[in-house]
Order: sequence, then structure tokens, then C-alpha cells
Amino acid sequence: MMDFISQHKIASLIILLLLIGAAWWGFTANSAPAPVIVSTTAATSTQDAQLVSTLLQLQAVTLSGTILSDPGFLALQDYTTQVVTEPIGRPNPFAPLSSTGATEATSTTSLNPNLFAPAKH
Repeated sequence: MMDFISQHKIASLIILLLLIGAAWWGFTANSAPAPVIVSTTAATSTQDAQLVSTLLQLQAVTLSGTILSDPGFLALQDYTTQVVTEPIGRPNPFAPLSSTGATEATSTTSLNPNLFAPAKH
């Protein structure tokens, strides 16, 4: 490699200058300054117009109760399951067990089994 460079000094110098020029051009070509101020008024007014359009479409919707008397709606079945009430454990399950027993720390409060069940019609 060194023999080639010493024999072809001019060609090596030209190749070196081309590599330096390519590196300089590559690093400086993409460095355009970013705009400092960006206006968003056009985007905001477009979004506002879309929002107003959607609100006007929603105001035009009327809900009558006819779907509740539809045979397809009346054929629906309720598949809810009853929630089984289970005893509530200790306030801190990671606390060490007391010597008198763990049952004294349990709460006697029970949850309403229909608390989270959907209403039946």
C-alpha cells in the first residue's frame, strides 16, 4: 500500500482531496436552517371547521324508542352471571399472622351481589 502511494503521489493526492471534498459536501449540504416561527392558524381553522361539522351532524340525529320494540331487540337474552359474595381477607395480606388467629382480622362487611350486574328489563 505504501509502495503504491509513494509511486503515485499525484493520484493519491487527488483521491485524498476528492474524499475530503465529498466529506465536506456531505456534512454541509443537509444543514439548512430550520424555520424559527411556524404558523398553525390554517391547521387550527381546519380542525375547528371539522369539529363544527361533526357537531352539526350529531345535532341532526334523533333517537326514538322504536328500537326497544324491535323483534330483534326483544329476542336478545340476558347471560349475566350472579356475583358470588366472598369474605374479605385481612387488611394487609403481607403482615405476619397474629398468634390469636387470622379470623379476627376479617371484615364482616359484604358486598351487594347486584352491585355490578346489569339491570334486567
